[in-house]
Amino acid sequence: MSMPQRSRYLTKIADDTRHFFRSPGLVTVTTAAAFLIFLFIVFPIGSVLQKSFTVSYPTVSIRYHHDIATAGELEQKLIQPVMTVLHPIAGLIQSRVVRENPQTVLILLRFEKSWDDLKGLNDAKRALRPIQASLGPLVEKAKYQLGRERIYSTESYKDFFTNSFYWHSLRNSIVLAVVSTTIITVIAFFFAYVGLRGPRGTRGLLRTIGLLPLVAPPFIFSLSLILLGGRSGVITKLFNLDFDIYGWPGVIIAQVITFLPLGYLMIENVLRSLGTNMEDAAADMGATDYDILFKITIPLSLPGILKATLLVFLLSIADFGNPMLISGNVHFLATDAYLYWVGENNLEMAAVFCVFLIIPSMLMFIIHEFILKGKSYTTIGGKPQHGEERYISGRILYPMLAVVIPISVVIITCFGMIFLGAFTKILMINNTFTLEHFNSPNGIRALTTSLKFALSAACIAPLIGVTLSYIFIRKQIPFKRILEFLSLLGFAVPGTVMGVGYILAFNTPPLKLTGTFLIMIINEAFRNLSVSLEAGSSKLHQIDVAIEEAAFDMGAGAMKTFFKVVLPLISSALLAGFIYTFMVGMIAVSAVIFLISPGNDLAALYILAVAEQGMLGMACAISIMLITVVLLCLGALKLVTRYTQTEIY
Repeated sequence: MSMPQRSRYLTKIADDTRHFFRSPGLVTVTTAAAFLIFLFIVFPIGSVLQKSFTVSYPTVSIRYHHDIATAGELEQKLIQPVMTVLHPIAGLIQSRVVRENPQTVLILLRFEKSWDDLKGLNDAKRALRPIQASLGPLVEKAKYQLGRERIYSTESYKDFFTNSFYWHSLRNSIVLAVVSTTIITVIAFFFAYVGLRGPRGTRGLLRTIGLLPLVAPPFIFSLSLILLGGRSGVITKLFNLDFDIYGWPGVIIAQVITFLPLGYLMIENVLRSLGTNMEDAAADMGATDYDILFKITIPLSLPGILKATLLVFLLSIADFGNPMLISGNVHFLATDAYLYWVGENNLEMAAVFCVFLIIPSMLMFIIHEFILKGKSYTTIGGKPQHGEERYISGRILYPMLAVVIPISVVIITCFGMIFLGAFTKILMINNTFTLEHFNSPNGIRALTTSLKFALSAACIAPLIGVTLSYIFIRKQIPFKRILEFLSLLGFAVPGTVMGVGYILAFNTPPLKLTGTFLIMIINEAFRNLSVSLEAGSSKLHQIDVAIEEAAFDMGAGAMKTFFKVVLPLISSALLAGFIYTFMVGMIAVSAVIFLISPGNDLAALYILAVAEQGMLGMACAISIMLITVVLLCLGALKLVTRYTQTEIY
């Protein structure tokens, strides 16, 4: 940054600070919002980073209460004999003596981090037996205690890179994200292009199929693929194939179907906004259809395509449900972090795995925020003109249909397999029709809990997000860009990281939330804060500030102007944030799986649990109930928007 630029930047900060402190109400609201952002987004992420640089060692402490008068006698008669017999104990890496007070000595034994602390305790007691008689007259009592000692160290990172098993998970996650993102971007472009410019009869159908996976839990397609191509799957049995879908093929196919709607929505949005003038001009000058597609349409769509690519990459590398169900013996960062946390209680290595999830995700997020955000290519100038609708020629349409139709069939087939699995006893083994899979009290209870969870989070996120958007767009506050960036981190950071971070951050007083239903709601709300924030910002950019100035001129205060004038005008952003948070809350997995507590099972997690146990029929039945509830709620919200004539983005 040059000197004039730095001077202008500092002057702006000073001006913003002066305006900021002239409004006590703005100071209060902004301070409260900043506190919540730091507490529920920055602090959990920081806790993960801190945990990754700590190493925990099992310890055995022996506290001796003695009657020895002098330090010299204490050293000769107690400390030296004890340390001599304890020194050869297996697994011991360090011992030290702490003189707590004149009558108490603490001997602390630190063992290798993988050592069993109970074994260390028994070995210490066994080593001390030969000198127990000589210590008796000197010691009133000896108290043994197990514990753990944590020190700051990079040892966990060294272990990560020296153990090929660990960094193979990182390599696999990056390869999976790159491959899935590339395939999804191509397929999403084909869906959007054919859906907008293909035959009229296919447009609505393609849009419906392309968006259909949004209403399902993210791992439901892994479940469908297991029913199709598992060891006892429909295709495997019908064609007597010695093949199963587990491993790389299953994970890639499942991710492509799961995240296709997100890429499709973003690419369709940019294609819909393109004018046809340049394409018409190129066609008039003799350009072929391929020239128009590759030299005009795709380059002009590049900002939207790149944004879709970044979003899909973020979600793919952090995906939890699909690898958990169908990855077989292939290991990935998100699932391994969970297994190290829950299965081995290796919290430090789980945190290291989370850090390596953060790094590529943050790189992609920073590229989006600081390089791509707000950039577009202008294709329409002057007054809007309505050109003739362009259709795809057969040379482009048929190759695209050759990709779009099979993918559509796979999506429909996956949903069909869920229905078949729900209404048969054991698919391809006992195909008898049954409704017993729907008779699941625990499943119904989990579904009800999911509704409470999703609705609660959906009420919190839009209110905070839209309020923040108003502060960022309309008000002058110092360090606005930094605060906005921190507000969006919850979405950029993988759910696994946020789940682990919340456990680390809120597991001790004064804010002990671990094990409560509230921690799940707060986590989901702040993870999805960015959607409401971005929707509110987009809407505010469309509203002339003169409307608010008129309200001020007529005597309305800042709060009254916001609630009476601004909020009704940006109600569609509130509703958009509500719908998005509700939908993702109903099918949430990656973060809440770390925060779940007894009695608070969510439907998506219950489906994942019963599927892992091999009860695929019950998993399918609860999936159908979950999808039905989401569709009914979305239908109800659609009726509300139609009744209130509110536009949703």
